[in-house]
Amino acid sequence: MWARSWFLPVAIVALLVALQASAKGCPTFANYTFYRLQDATGARVLGVLTSRPAALAAACTVTPLCNAFTTAGELKIVPAVPIFELMDASSADTLECDGIYIATSRSFTGLDLPANVTIDTLRKRGQNALRNMQAAVASAQKVGSKLRARKVNPLDAGKLAHADLRKAFDDAATPLAQVSATDGSYSYAEVLTALTYPAWDSRQANGTAYNFITPVKDQGARGSCVAFAATAVAEAAVAVGQKSTSNSLDLSEQWLFFCNGPYTRMPSKAASILVNLNQPLEANYPYTGNPGCELNAAPEQRTGGKFASIVINDLALAKEQIREWGAVMTLFAVYNDFIGWSATDLPYVWNGVGSMVGFHQITIVGYNDTGAGYWIAKNSWGADWGDNGYVRVSYAANVGMMTAADDNIIGLRWSPASAAAPTPTPAPTPAPTRTPAPMPTPTPAPAHTPAPTPSPSPSPFSAHSSSSRGDGVCSFGEGCSNCPSDCGACAVCGDGVCSGGETCSTCLSDCGVKQADGSKTCCGDGMCGAGESCGSCPSDCGACPTCNFNGVCDFTAGERCSS
Repeated sequence: MWARSWFLPVAIVALLVALQASAKGCPTFANYTFYRLQDATGARVLGVLTSRPAALAAACTVTPLCNAFTTAGELKIVPAVPIFELMDASSADTLECDGIYIATSRSFTGLDLPANVTIDTLRKRGQNALRNMQAAVASAQKVGSKLRARKVNPLDAGKLAHADLRKAFDDAATPLAQVSATDGSYSYAEVLTALTYPAWDSRQANGTAYNFITPVKDQGARGSCVAFAATAVAEAAVAVGQKSTSNSLDLSEQWLFFCNGPYTRMPSKAASILVNLNQPLEANYPYTGNPGCELNAAPEQRTGGKFASIVINDLALAKEQIREWGAVMTLFAVYNDFIGWSATDLPYVWNGVGSMVGFHQITIVGYNDTGAGYWIAKNSWGADWGDNGYVRVSYAANVGMMTAADDNIIGLRWSPASAAAPTPTPAPTPAPTRTPAPMPTPTPAPAHTPAPTPSPSPSPFSAHSSSSRGDGVCSFGEGCSNCPSDCGACAVCGDGVCSGGETCSTCLSDCGVKQADGSKTCCGDGMCGAGESCGSCPSDCGACPTCNFNGVCDFTAGERCSS
């Protein structure tokens, strides 16, 4: 709170001082605003050069993500609304024209959020969806453990007889379905899907050679992440619709961002444009990162089919969309420590101390439920960043990603011109109240028939009316609370057994790790969960990097003068 109240008057002073820069005879550069005798706190330092301001301006312009530089030679990423600090003008080391130059059109943030949405609201809205998914995954892992003990591959759970599968649930003390605001809600169908598909990567759909994802691209210095994420999702949907074995489609981000009125910075708008206008090829409108909408190569060509969009408010359905149509797009808050993530790091979790530099749109192409679980994301910062342009983000990253609230998750479907457009699935009611979907079998599609997902097989538990309670079948509308005879007994937090969908975050007393003093904590359970970071729990989250390059010595993050 103090930072905000301190920032307002300093920001006003900054604007006044900036206007005085030319009068003082300080150098000025096109597309940069100079803030004399000031610096931006919390910015990430990309590098330090020993050069004159003109050379620094040129270097920042060609350095990916750089949107500011200081007269001391630091190339930086500053937030969309930077927080300024005044230099000590009385110091003998401070020169008349010292300060920071900030690019006027290179803000890190490339998407517009509704006025009432902040990182705090994103986190809060995502808690329920995350809790539900984690309960289903935890239940699947407990049931899977019992199946493996019987020499049964959990991937084959959908093929088991009713009695055999029910026994595995009972042995794991796990209800087939539950509704709980505190422990999480899930349906039987979601647990069975989590058993059958504990991991997915659309670059190798269902473990086959089919790759529905196009190569990683680079948005450059422009805040065009929404256009890049939407285009990546569109390219994947077309590949699935065409049953392609590999994806060489290249659609135009330049057209999507620059040719449709004000810059396309809202995900819902980008999806609407694709649905209504389709999207031309990259060859027609090559990406330059600069305003322009000239047809480069005639004739203009498009995919020849039709898109349909879907807003997804359930993480189980988000995973299903990824399996069936290759990808979804989502937004999240970017912190300084995210920018330096590398392929050798654990799935990303905000370290709790890094400064937020803006919001970003990204493409989710897969997931993995192992441990705390993570999303596989395709970024638009070039193939040299992260893991060849990709990043693994923990389900509990605490950055507002995949919240399943409002339009945080958007998917696309595509049908050829000769077929009717796919109909978006209506927004689901919270699990487990929706009708269980038919379960897919885990067997990969034959090599000669490219398919993004295996063919579905009927669920061994069919939907029944409420009058069927007590028939031994956990049907639609039934759960452990209203029909334990069919769905099994609900897990009870506090009984000393970590059972059912209980996790450390929902039932510390049963699932926590006991300490020497008798207390329990989630640190040490092998999952880097919400509230944990490299600083607070390195055993789960990994060691903190020795330097997060944000210009601030973060002692709690392990930074020291020597390192």
